[in-house]
Amino acid sequence: MDKYIGKLIGNTGNPNDLKIVLENSFSAKRGEFVKIRHTESEEDGETFVLGRIVAITRNNILYNSNMGEGLSTLEILPGASITGETLFGSIELVGYRDNNGQIKIPRRPLNPGEKVYGVDYEFLAKFYKFDENTSLNIGNLIGYDKGSNIVPVYLDVNKLVTEHLAVLAMTGSGKSYTVGRIIERLVAEMNGTVVVFDVHGEYGKAFEKGEIHFNEDLDFIQDENEIKSLERIQERFVKLLHADGGIKVYTPQMESFDYKYSGKNNHLALQFDRFDMDDLSSILPGLTEAQERVLDVAIRYWKAKFSNPPRDIQDLTYLLSEERGLEELKRWDKLTEGEAKALNNRSAAVASMKLTRVINEAKSFYTRAIGEPTDIYKMIGEKGNNVGRLVIVDLQGLSDDAKQIITALISSEVMRAAADKKRQTRPSFLVYEEGHNFAPAGVPCISKKIIKKIAAEGRKFGVGFAIISQRPSKLDPDVTSQCNTIITMRLKNPDDQRFIAKTSDMFSKSDIDELPSLSTGEALICGRSIPAPLLVKVGTKALIHGGESPEVIKEWGIFNE
Repeated sequence: MDKYIGKLIGNTGNPNDLKIVLENSFSAKRGEFVKIRHTESEEDGETFVLGRIVAITRNNILYNSNMGEGLSTLEILPGASITGETLFGSIELVGYRDNNGQIKIPRRPLNPGEKVYGVDYEFLAKFYKFDENTSLNIGNLIGYDKGSNIVPVYLDVNKLVTEHLAVLAMTGSGKSYTVGRIIERLVAEMNGTVVVFDVHGEYGKAFEKGEIHFNEDLDFIQDENEIKSLERIQERFVKLLHADGGIKVYTPQMESFDYKYSGKNNHLALQFDRFDMDDLSSILPGLTEAQERVLDVAIRYWKAKFSNPPRDIQDLTYLLSEERGLEELKRWDKLTEGEAKALNNRSAAVASMKLTRVINEAKSFYTRAIGEPTDIYKMIGEKGNNVGRLVIVDLQGLSDDAKQIITALISSEVMRAAADKKRQTRPSFLVYEEGHNFAPAGVPCISKKIIKKIAAEGRKFGVGFAIISQRPSKLDPDVTSQCNTIITMRLKNPDDQRFIAKTSDMFSKSDIDELPSLSTGEALICGRSIPAPLLVKVGTKALIHGGESPEVIKEWGIFNE
């Protein structure tokens, strides 16, 4: 028997603001789903429309705020019944499934006075039907996430990956953990390739000491299906690892990373000559015209002298920083008068100093001592290679400039290889943590250029991305507007809330109002990879994650006098 909640009242023409009078104070809670009988057309017949209660008001005439201080002395006699109480709710419609299985919002107003009922697992599971072969489980519907009435929520992988994802939330709300849940399932269940630019070393925790580390704290999970799913993912990672997939870590050429991963990491050896002069002006902001000329001359001569790539970055720094190298540059017969003049003043020294600083900070460029440059096809996997892998690019401890340079070069190489008609990589999904540093609004940034290109063109070549940020208002709107799935967790900053409302038409006012009150691990998911906006309790990860805050009291310990 369906649970009776109340009746529709007032004007029923606005599907985003339907009013309901509740049967009693226990009839419904905010966020609960309801169904309402409806006939859209005589040909289609009767059906149920799904809705969500987005607000509830409860007033009592005896405790009216207009009575002022008199309320403090008001007492109800024993045995007397409380009258004059009014209970109203506001409903936002999700829609109904038509005869073709499409979810649609009613265009005909619902009947005033129509009864409103609660919904059970069976109704919701049927409404949010999915294909297990092409979808991943992100968690369970809030309010339906415990006991036998669990309603799992799935995301369409094809739409999630190729049409881009934004994860937006304040610090400590669980956004990195949520992304971790998604990417480990993309790899283990969908056999995908995911590249994570790990700015804080959070994802790398899963492969510390060169061994895979699983989440073993599964005793608190009551859902047996969830436990079995996590165990399957863990088994799958082991199999992929043995097939030269699973988890691959790439790091700068630094001993600290070698120690962290016990030498099981791959050293980055990127080719600096992939950058053009426009990129360099972003890498080295504040260059004068003369300094730009010096760099341009040095790079052109470097490419001419060493005509066959890969080119050693040390040969470039030699031309700029060594006296003999600079003299060699000055003798080049293709110099213009202006370039020759620039080489004869302090411009060369300043340009060399700035370039050398960036190269030394990144420690990720090819030299002959490395042997071979980083092979993007080996990193991502060639088309036809059926071994999934999570590629972690650990950038922990590097400067912002170095992080942007490495991220830009790898992203550019991924895009180039994916678009190569002769030799393509398998489809890939790039994850940009701290996205406001890689694609900031209104600020020049080298990595923003390639991220915007992937946002606009990546879908055609099987390259998608996720951008994660705790400050959505600082993200470039051209990037976020291309994200067709948005996962929003707790957000209290009004600027960030307004930015989300402005850049995406997926969120209603009631959705935005919900964001400050979300608990850690709860998310509002909207977009093309999900049938309708849903509030979700994100599930558990199979791999260890390093994003948790330390227990400072425990770490400080006790001082023994």
